[in-house]
Amino acid sequence: MLRRLLTHILFCLLPVCLLALNARAQLGNRPNTQGNSNLDQRDPFADNKDQSDTTQKKKPSDWDEEPAVISYKYLKSEVPHFYDSSLLFFHRNQYRQPAWYTSLGNLGSPARETIFNLNNTPGLRLGYDTWNVYKYTIDSIHFINTTRPYTSFSFMLGPKQMQWVDMMHTQNINPRWNFTFRIANNVSDGYFKMQKSNGLNAYVSSNYKSEDERLETKFAFIYNNFKNDENGGILADSLLSNPNFSNRASIPVNIQPGLRASTSPVHNRQSELQFFVQNNYAWGQKDSLYNEDSTNVQYRFTPRFSIKHVLDIRRVLHKYQDALPDPAYYSFYDSMSFAGNDTVRSYQMNTVIDNRFSLNTFLGKDSQLVHIEAGIGFRYDRFSTKDFVHERLMDDYGSSYVFGQLRKDALKDNQWSYLADLVFFYFGPAAGNLKMDGQFSKSFPKLGQFTLGASQSIVAPTYQQGIFKSNVFEINNSFSNTTNTQLYANLWIKALKINMGFKNQLIGNYIYLDESLKFQQYSTVFSVLQFTGRKLFTFGAFSLDNEVVWQQKAGNAPINLPAFLLRHQLAYKAPMFKDRLDAYLGVEVRYHTPYKADGYNAVFNQYYYQDNITLDNVPALSAFFNFKVKRLRAFVIGDQLQQMLWVKNVINTPGYPAANAHIRFGFNWIMMN
Repeated sequence: MLRRLLTHILFCLLPVCLLALNARAQLGNRPNTQGNSNLDQRDPFADNKDQSDTTQKKKPSDWDEEPAVISYKYLKSEVPHFYDSSLLFFHRNQYRQPAWYTSLGNLGSPARETIFNLNNTPGLRLGYDTWNVYKYTIDSIHFINTTRPYTSFSFMLGPKQMQWVDMMHTQNINPRWNFTFRIANNVSDGYFKMQKSNGLNAYVSSNYKSEDERLETKFAFIYNNFKNDENGGILADSLLSNPNFSNRASIPVNIQPGLRASTSPVHNRQSELQFFVQNNYAWGQKDSLYNEDSTNVQYRFTPRFSIKHVLDIRRVLHKYQDALPDPAYYSFYDSMSFAGNDTVRSYQMNTVIDNRFSLNTFLGKDSQLVHIEAGIGFRYDRFSTKDFVHERLMDDYGSSYVFGQLRKDALKDNQWSYLADLVFFYFGPAAGNLKMDGQFSKSFPKLGQFTLGASQSIVAPTYQQGIFKSNVFEINNSFSNTTNTQLYANLWIKALKINMGFKNQLIGNYIYLDESLKFQQYSTVFSVLQFTGRKLFTFGAFSLDNEVVWQQKAGNAPINLPAFLLRHQLAYKAPMFKDRLDAYLGVEVRYHTPYKADGYNAVFNQYYYQDNITLDNVPALSAFFNFKVKRLRAFVIGDQLQQMLWVKNVINTPGYPAANAHIRFGFNWIMMN
């Protein structure tokens, strides 16, 4: 099997390399501060020299074209960001599951964060957050400006039908109007019975600014869709060490197969649609700037006052189906019996129409512009729950809220950046919900950057926590709002290539799913303290990247956390073919200290608190080869290689092991017109 996979990778790699060797031009170097996707910014821990594009080693006469100038902004910031062309950590940037998340052991399966964080979004929500890490959201998509049409194509291939494709195309219709389309698709059957997962994510974004710079429009359409076959987990971890089950697909699982042995009768599905449009019209000061001999004039507009309107319409739908229900699997509710043709179904949907209007004023000019905003919003929520026996039940709610913001972005080095942000619901079922943030930071050209911040949130229970209805049972709860107070700081020292972070969270009325699969509320206030650190050592052609997370809860709160999370990467830079091809060879180790990890239940599509099973895994080992030829970056990675020494798989979640030792291949190719 391994030999066939290696042969397949080589045949896929050969034509791509040949095409890349004939490609022309390359995206120029840009600074980077954050990002996980291969389209995101450059990792600040990677040496700029190591990440320089191979085209820069060519003579200028070798190329007919200049590199494209492409940058993007997020919805709530004017700071430009630039796409990554780095290589050192390229193998990490495939797919959107960060290192500190863990899943059910298959690509794209429901995931949770091992670093403790809460969803602090005020207002009503449906719930079902286990796919949030994979979603495109209005705050994560890019609003781009580019001088030339630009296409990025990424592909990853692995065993068990594992495939991931990500394509983005963007171009400016004119210098003031951009259009962007991005789509990603993943599918994987998994190593164990009936754990197939697939996801489809896409968005269209456009940003327009009128010639006189008074009118600015941002538009987005976002689609996310996920499906996961559920197997209930394997019967016992001890079976992983049994030589009779070296074929992991033969290990028995807790849910019996349906009519087809490879297909689970139980699955969860979630889809999400969002339409967003923001219009902003400004009044202000017009200036004409001339060059020294007055042969060229540049128009500049400084806004002083503006009105803004936002229309945000979205729909989230979650479905659960069990076509072959086992009474034992539903014993958490009551004793049940099912006929041979019975099916358990759950259907919950949330439709939101959010309409808001704000007045804005601006102080200062150019890179020192300070933005002050105050506004009011009205939000309509409809929650639909279908029991498949009676007609669909609908709950309609109207909420009103006020919001405000004081923001100054650091558009140049050595500038202060600060933010004060408030959202407060004063009418409707979400009345009293609040999110208040304050943050300031400063970046120094040679030293680095520091950030200090605080936030306070009051959040209503999700609809799923209050009402869960299926065609055979119904659960109703009444909970108080959850509160969360945070203090955090971050220090990045550029010269030392070290980053340190601190966060303290104070949580009250925490809502969770317990081991008996009942939603509970922990009324006692508790705190979680977290420290993070990262340090990169370089010595010659070698680099050693080290990351550590330490976290500790106070009291007896119903959460279990690994005290330490560690990741270490040793890499060697190996230039080849007279520096025309850059390459990195390396190994990476990931480890967490033993802890009682959350379990997973398919009925609720949620992770739950458990205090009986301790995960005590050996370090997970991988080896990688990253290389770059002109516009092509590619990687070959061997993952979960520790199984060559220890037979047993790493356990991600009780009953859900990680994949076997395997090889993945992937690449990212940039095309410009």
